Amino acid sequence: MAGLEGTIAGEHEMDLVSMNVGIGKGDGKVLGSERGREQEAARVFDMVSRGERWRHAAKANPKALLWCSYSLFSCIMWGYDGLASSIVLAISRFREDYGTFSYVKDNNDHEWAIPAIWQLGLGAASLIGLLVGGIGAGFLAKKYGRQLCMALSYAFTIIGVFLQWFSAASSTKHGNMPMLFGGKVLTGIPLGVFITIAPTYCAEIAPLPLRGAVTSAVNWSIVFGQCLAYVVIHQTQNLPSANSYRILFAVQWIFAAIGLGVLFFFPESPYFLVAQGRIEKAKENARRLYGRGFDVDGLISSIELLLMHEAETQKTASFRECFRGTNSKRTLIAMSTFFIQSICGIAWIIGYMAYTLELGGLSDTSAFNVTMGLSFVMLIGNMFGWVFVERYGRRGTALYGCITLAISLIVIGITGCFKQGIWAQVVFMAVWSFTYQSTIGSVAWPIVTEVSKSSLRNHTQSLATITSGVVGAISGVCLPFMVNPDEANMGGKVGFVYGALLGLSCVGVWMYYPETKGRTFAEIDRLFEMRVHPRKFARTKLDD
Repeated sequence: MAGLEGTIAGEHEMDLVSMNVGIGKGDGKVLGSERGREQEAARVFDMVSRGERWRHAAKANPKALLWCSYSLFSCIMWGYDGLASSIVLAISRFREDYGTFSYVKDNNDHEWAIPAIWQLGLGAASLIGLLVGGIGAGFLAKKYGRQLCMALSYAFTIIGVFLQWFSAASSTKHGNMPMLFGGKVLTGIPLGVFITIAPTYCAEIAPLPLRGAVTSAVNWSIVFGQCLAYVVIHQTQNLPSANSYRILFAVQWIFAAIGLGVLFFFPESPYFLVAQGRIEKAKENARRLYGRGFDVDGLISSIELLLMHEAETQKTASFRECFRGTNSKRTLIAMSTFFIQSICGIAWIIGYMAYTLELGGLSDTSAFNVTMGLSFVMLIGNMFGWVFVERYGRRGTALYGCITLAISLIVIGITGCFKQGIWAQVVFMAVWSFTYQSTIGSVAWPIVTEVSKSSLRNHTQSLATITSGVVGAISGVCLPFMVNPDEANMGGKVGFVYGALLGLSCVGVWMYYPETKGRTFAEIDRLFEMRVHPRKFARTKLDD
């Protein structure tokens, strides 16, 4: 965070547009003072951070990366629970225990099925919890820190899974769907908290050369959780008792136990501690995170000056402040990133891939195997995303990723027009899966955390999470009508819808997405305050 922090103390004595970031006109009054020393310490720290190579940063900061990994661990639950909520419907014992015996017109027979109202209800339960958790995290993390938020979230997980476990059917009773619904709401709350806290913590803790890669690993954690859910259901779905689906729920107890066991040692972010005025504790945590030889005083000075400047330019940290002045542009960029994630076909590919392939003629086993295989393709693709966000930048990765995804979806739509094109659909679904995870799926996370102000980061992440949840809910309502044989029966032609939406989004990405790669938070603040056009961020130089 070099350039800007050196000017913050003199903001009222010099014109911000002058681009003069060193010692300004009014700094002579404080030369040799404590403020002057802080400015110089911050300037040197930021200069060193910008010049550091990623290999050196990784080798020199193993503890910081380890704690980032712990925060990412919580996101595995997001992926696991999100997929488990939908694939549990495929377990015949679950349908028998919670469903009704319904007449099937197609084969003139009866079978157990979950009523449509409860299918929507279970999806809505997770969404309700997600929204509550996302909003709550924005408030609580700012006031009480991330450690308390995570502790409460793990407690909600334990209680929610408890309700799901004991809602199961027994020899004397049918499955209790309202209790299952309540359990899903409770386990949904931590998902909103984790997906808000993890990326913001990583953005603040990760060394600058690794910030994009580490933050984008949020998506890898989500995909890993989805793959884990597939593995669990593959092993348990044919068990002859309620354990065929109970075990799918109970695995989340393991996540919560591990998370709580390590949480006691979790170091709060120095950004939060400095904002609370706990400077000595911030220095202590910085030493724990970065070890000996790290410029702790430079880091703390940099954070202090950054937060001081933000306090001078905004009234308070609130959701309303996210939409004032230049903050509104930053917030809309963040929200639009998660909006694009949700309208690029993710709900269809992940949630309805197997169903669509079955309707297209594949057997149940083949469809499940393809779905599971593509999930691992996504996992590998996300690892490429770690490289892409640093090599090609945030803007380039998002733009070219959206273009490739739009083309893939259009091709899937074309192949969906031909009955014999089912395997061509599979191929381009694989292309889509790899591209999504290596581009917009990965890069959305660093974009959201970097374009937001430090003091508004939790609030902005909450708004992005809410955007994702709302758009995902709309997709969840519309997709059954688009895919089901007794409705629109679009099959692979759904790709046309998402391809068109994504094509329009490409224009927005090209117009309004800035390049924040290699920029300190203070530099990003300044570029927005100077109203530099997002397309010109990469070319704009700030003097030291």
